[in-house]
Amino acid sequence: MTAFAGYDTGPAWQSLARQGAKGIVVSLEQHVHNTIPRCLALVVVAPTALIENRDCIATAFTLSQKADTASNAQVLGYPLSDYNDACQGDPDFISPITLRWPDSTESLIFDSEIHGYHGEMESSAKFHGSGVPKAFACIECGHDKFAVTVQFDYWDACEDLLEDEPDIPVENYFCNIIVAGKCANCHETNQMVNMDL
Repeated sequence: MTAFAGYDTGPAWQSLARQGAKGIVVSLEQHVHNTIPRCLALVVVAPTALIENRDCIATAFTLSQKADTASNAQVLGYPLSDYNDACQGDPDFISPITLRWPDSTESLIFDSEIHGYHGEMESSAKFHGSGVPKAFACIECGHDKFAVTVQFDYWDACEDLLEDEPDIPVENYFCNIIVAGKCANCHETNQMVNMDL
């Protein structure tokens, strides 16, 4: 279901992206700008500007339910404050993060147990939500529908991984994820997730 600005993002393309057109190994930056993480396999993505400038390689995507259609969605997750008393009043969510579309279908976009650097290594030590998720509400107006953007940050460990293990899909080993949404009602941008992995 994933669409990516007209690119073929299947296994053959991923292998070519790592090797480059003439067998030259491409940089991590080139690779992650041409290959999307598997956690976004259930949505349509389009490259976009970064949510936040970071001191690392990063890439960002807007998320939609269908190709060529802007989609607003509810962002479902688990309030960090429910799992960590030191974070009372913090609006950030923890995973799993799911988008509920206008037709009531849902798409998982991030689960720290299986996605990101430590999730891929099967060693996630992050808080993990359970039970019935909550819909994120706009900090300004309380509305719960958003145009969603996701940013993936890649640190030096990913550069090393690409060099040492060129067959590993390094795009899945992001070290931080940011999920933000522009409110469909008041147009305020809300940061919903900012998690080191």
